[in-house]
Amino acid sequence: MPERSDRSVFLHVGAPAAGAGFLQRALWANRNRLGAAGVSYPVSGPREHFGAVMDLREMSWGGHRDPAWDGAWDRIAARARAFGGGTVVFSQELLGGVSEEQAKRAVASFEPADVHVVFATRDLGSQLVLDWQEQLRHTHTVPFGRFVDDLVEFGAAAPEPYGPMFWGLHDPLRVLGTWERVVPRENIHVITLPAPEAGPDVLWKRYCEVTGIDPRACDLGGVEDVAPLSAVGAELLRRLNVRIGPALGGDYEWAVREHLEAGLGTGDAPMGLPARHHDWAAARTEELTGALRSGGHRIVGDLAELAVAPSPADALQPDDVPDEVIAAASLEVVATLLERLADARQRVGLAHLRGRLADVRDSLDHLVETAAAPTSGLQRAARRAAAARRPR
Repeated sequence: MPERSDRSVFLHVGAPAAGAGFLQRALWANRNRLGAAGVSYPVSGPREHFGAVMDLREMSWGGHRDPAWDGAWDRIAARARAFGGGTVVFSQELLGGVSEEQAKRAVASFEPADVHVVFATRDLGSQLVLDWQEQLRHTHTVPFGRFVDDLVEFGAAAPEPYGPMFWGLHDPLRVLGTWERVVPRENIHVITLPAPEAGPDVLWKRYCEVTGIDPRACDLGGVEDVAPLSAVGAELLRRLNVRIGPALGGDYEWAVREHLEAGLGTGDAPMGLPARHHDWAAARTEELTGALRSGGHRIVGDLAELAVAPSPADALQPDDVPDEVIAAASLEVVATLLERLADARQRVGLAHLRGRLADVRDSLDHLVETAAAPTSGLQRAARRAAAARRPR
């Protein structure tokens, strides 16, 4: 085995819906501050981490494979090896789905650094809710009740892509079982998180504890996590997907995230795990926490946070949202979209006006320069103006 260096590489490998997007935005926003503090976040663009993992796992996404992904993992690893500091951090939740061979390749690409694996998770109820909502943001239309029923009954054999993706990326025993065969168990760190209502600060604090990042070296102002949708907003998006998914094509995710989601609402009627699955969730959680407790991994947080709490008193199952409530929510979405359209039109109008003013300013500057030129310059300008007025 190659001799280890003084450099440590921390690979955050998941889970999805456990603050991964927030963590990636925080690292990207603070990449220069981190570099000055001796920590490398070796990506050259805010989405390069995704392409790198697509490259490592030899995957396509939505039936598409971007040629820019080719070689992306090796480029990131090369930057990490060239870094002069002692710590490298990388985050991409799809790393949780690597095969053993892909994990070996990932670790080898950073040699001789000491590679650590970081996995963040929260209670099963929250993970199921948030993962289903994320599926909706990718045009899926499966009702929440059926989504959970299938995952509970069939596990990883549930209909694709839900079974393989959920249990393949969210199950800490499966994910960490792969990485344990490649890195020492003492280099595997499990971060537990409270319910999403607690916000992303807990994740950041615990991630810094694992990696040794000084939180004071970073500025998280303006870096936010995605708030969970309400039961009404999520069900409205699911129904809209039937119509808008095929129509929008490749613009779907941009349109939903940048425009539609703002009107869906995140506050009223929170979602929760269906009551019929609470006993299953309690038993599954006991199994998971017992294995994590005895697994020799470093636990950052409290395994008690993984217990599934009873659904809030005002929780609502999306499948039970009345049609009239969906209709009212639809009006709110239309109103929000129209307001955004009006704002966009005003911005376009202002941009056009600024452009016209810039043209006028350039013309005035030219006239001033011409007036200040020698007589021959004035004569040439007069001849050009006369020629322009002659009929052709």
